[in-house]
Amino acid sequence: MAIVPNHIPVFTRSRRTPRPTRLAVVLAALFLLPQVAVTSEHHDEEELRLDADLTPAEVVTAAADRHPRRGLLEAQAATSEAQARYGSRWMPDATSVSAFTMSDRAFDDIGANETELGISFPVWMPGEKRARQAQGEAALATQAAREAAFRWQLSGEVRRLLWDLRLARRQWELAREQEQRLDQLLEQVTRFAEAGELARADLLSTAQELARWKAETIMLEAEYRDSERSYRALTGLPAVPATITEPLSEIADAGPAHPALRLAADELAEASAEADAVAEQSAYRPTVDVFWRGFRGDRNTPDVDALGIGFTVPLGPSPRRDSEVAHAREAAAGVETDYLQTQREVALQLHEARHQLETVRRQLANSETMMETAREKFELDRLAFELGELSTNQWLRRLSDYKDIERAHQLLQVRHGAAIAAYNQAVGESL
Repeated sequence: MAIVPNHIPVFTRSRRTPRPTRLAVVLAALFLLPQVAVTSEHHDEEELRLDADLTPAEVVTAAADRHPRRGLLEAQAATSEAQARYGSRWMPDATSVSAFTMSDRAFDDIGANETELGISFPVWMPGEKRARQAQGEAALATQAAREAAFRWQLSGEVRRLLWDLRLARRQWELAREQEQRLDQLLEQVTRFAEAGELARADLLSTAQELARWKAETIMLEAEYRDSERSYRALTGLPAVPATITEPLSEIADAGPAHPALRLAADELAEASAEADAVAEQSAYRPTVDVFWRGFRGDRNTPDVDALGIGFTVPLGPSPRRDSEVAHAREAAAGVETDYLQTQREVALQLHEARHQLETVRRQLANSETMMETAREKFELDRLAFELGELSTNQWLRRLSDYKDIERAHQLLQVRHGAAIAAYNQAVGESL
């Protein structure tokens, strides 16, 4: 028997070799072929390529630029800036001008007339400007936290998609590898069956096993294509990073710096500041008035010009203020409820991520032991088949069992990387 690397093995036929030994050699050689890279038989516009220069952080940036919430974040930023500008104004409202003129022409018509021109400057209520400034500062802080939380949430989506894509791709590759091995095996078994060295039942068993693996390969390819489309829909990129593994974060707990907790806390602070601003404002704005009055009497009366100053102050708060303050306090209480709920959700997410990481670690350690024993058992089964102690069907089942263990081990290695990414996400690290 001569083996050409990465090609189908070439077997010499000899009547002196017993039938079980010949088939055992064929099966063992085909099953232990070096794994080769598996690519799609068809390359279409949806085929993603691996990019060694592309990083997960750049994927997040690309996804953020085209995300539907991008416009909302920009509008929220403009609102926060407008609130901050309002709190820094010298006057809370625009100035107003009033003017009137009176003449006696329609009555006595002795030439008397009176004209007045006034300008009103609105002023802040005591404590209102300070409250509005605090609200503006809180709004700016909330906007910064909102951007950080958006980046963190999007990092979670990208992490999940990248690892789902990697897992689906690896499952498909492993199924394709097994299908290729069994396809080659079927060709050899067909030759031996035609030569009378194998029973037709052995040929049918091999064909049935190949059909089962082909059905699974088709299903796994469809799952990979679905993951591919989800990735494209979020990022719009034609490539995925070649390296997506992350070092395990050194952060042990989700503290106040966690993006979700920081946003919830800043939203609570902003809601409280808004309630204070509502409590300080009044429905009637105080004003300082400067006016000029000109009087023109009859021909014997001198003209009189006067310049005056006055003010307008509401006598007590508006009756509507109590209900407005109550609504503002109610909104702040709702935000506080959201803050407490966010704390609980973050804690649960971290607990789940820590538990999942520890579970995968233990599974991976156990899988290492299973792989060692499975390799040894495979050699013993191969020897038993060569000696005629195992039938063809039994040998096929042993091969399938070994492949299942090997595949589960490789998929656990992928899941371990995904568990690390999930833990980093849970403690608040963004890409």
